[in-house]
Amino acid sequence: MNISLSNLMELYIDTLKKCSVDLLEACDEDIEYNIFEEFDIGVVSFLHERALSTLKNANLINEEIANKSMRLRNEFIGLQNSNLWNVYSVKNTSEWKQLLELSDEIKSLIDMEEFKQNHEIT
Repeated sequence: MNISLSNLMELYIDTLKKCSVDLLEACDEDIEYNIFEEFDIGVVSFLHERALSTLKNANLINEEIANKSMRLRNEFIGLQNSNLWNVYSVKNTSEWKQLLELSDEIKSLIDMEEFKQNHEIT
């Protein structure tokens, strides 16, 4: 399946939006859905090395964003088979707080307005 660069970037950004410090104030069901379903799926596809390389080669993200995105992916995958894979840990451990902050940091590095203007995204 081939998707356009614009669509890949949208899916990448949507994945990042599912992982945010804002979730710490959310109800358990929202955390479960966003982290353990939506973000989990997006990490596999849109934070994969090939997807990040494609976005970087198209100048949609830079080296710093690609590297931080790979770090985010690897840290998330590292949590999957740990005793921290639960909502309580998301809300209460430094590992999850750092992961959520990293996702927010990556989002802050992406120039969304420029991307929207250049790719007609709403």
